[in-house]
Amino acid sequence: MDNKDFDLKGSIKVRSAEEEDAGHLHTYCFPEKTEQEVADDLNSDLAADYITRLVADSSGYAVGHITVKRHPLDDTVGQISDLAVSGPFRLLGVADHLIEAAEVAAVDMGLTTLEIELSPSEKPVIQRYMDWGFSEKPVVTLHKMLNSEAEETTEEENEAEEVDETSVEQPQLLDP
Repeated sequence: MDNKDFDLKGSIKVRSAEEEDAGHLHTYCFPEKTEQEVADDLNSDLAADYITRLVADSSGYAVGHITVKRHPLDDTVGQISDLAVSGPFRLLGVADHLIEAAEVAAVDMGLTTLEIELSPSEKPVIQRYMDWGFSEKPVVTLHKMLNSEAEETTEEENEAEEVDETSVEQPQLLDP
């Protein structure tokens, strides 16, 4: 068989998501979810006035996606999430176009800042966002692991209670 050259042409445009995109978003961007979950999430977001969902459209197929959501505590800040691009389209710079469109959508929403929260272990993803102009913001995240059996006390807590009984009574900080 002889090698043949193919002259392929196509275009990808970024547009607002529509209800009809759910099936393609499930197939190309969110296969870990059920199609119904994708549809429910999409419909919920489309009904909200503080969320913008954008898709990268290739010949009528939603092959990429991003969400911009107004921060609940600061109406000048937008949170981006769910950036997803189908494998074959990643090398075409689709994510770059989705980020650019998200920035335009954010300005249209009256936002002045975009943020995304990522795990420190996602170094390549963090670097990609830095390439798009994002910078790290100093944040301290604290967490406390809670026992499922809250009434259990450890030996140390029991010893602390014994010491407290002999010490001067302290004022209560919380009402009983």
